[in-house]
Amino acid sequence: MANRLVLDIGNTRTVLGLFRGEKILVQWRITTTHWTADDLWVIISSLLTDGKYPVPDALAYASVVPQVRHSVNELALRYLEVEPVEVNYMNAGIKLKYENPQEIGADRLANCSGAIALGSVPAIIADFGTATTFDVVDEDGYYLGGVISPGVSTSASDLFRKAEKLNPVDLEFRASALGQNTGDAVCSGVLLGAVGATDYIVERLIRELGIEPFFWATGGWAPAIAGKCRHTFTICPELTITGINRIGERLKDNE
Repeated sequence: MANRLVLDIGNTRTVLGLFRGEKILVQWRITTTHWTADDLWVIISSLLTDGKYPVPDALAYASVVPQVRHSVNELALRYLEVEPVEVNYMNAGIKLKYENPQEIGADRLANCSGAIALGSVPAIIADFGTATTFDVVDEDGYYLGGVISPGVSTSASDLFRKAEKLNPVDLEFRASALGQNTGDAVCSGVLLGAVGATDYIVERLIRELGIEPFFWATGGWAPAIAGKCRHTFTICPELTITGINRIGERLKDNE
């Protein structure tokens, strides 16, 4: 049974998971940078050594940062001596009803793979990261498309950058929606705005899907935002890496 290293490389954060078959042994979160293969191996080998975990004998990843693909591939080939699996629309094993499937983010495909593998279709999967994405899978497992909007932190950063009188604040829900100082007002606007946008988008997607789906939420802001929405989301921080691992396992089995 393979010990597979899985990487979900996002614009801001990278989630790493070590799987044995379908079981996740451990996961870590690190800051995404334009690593070299050597840089990345130093980080990964240190994490493995500190936790006394085995060196992986398989690697699969999904990346929305094209500049790091070469480094991950080189790390797999040079340090792990394995052929890496990069998730894309051709190997994800998902039936697609989408005009330009090559445009679908690998992380979104992995999220759908995770939901399908867990038997939860039809589904709406919300991923609250640098961007907030919503993806729709119908009852037959077809990927129908979705929605992309600015993420919570992205929206706030843009606001602070463009409004010179607003100073950055730590984003957290306040006791009242009625902000009585500027910091509280910003938190209410950004966070309650994200909750309201999620509710509205989900309602529209449900109407267009025509059936009540399962609701999944993942990404760093999932617990805060999805937990306050009208629909009950299953919050699954490991959904993306679970999907990547399932894709890696399926491709390995088909060799």
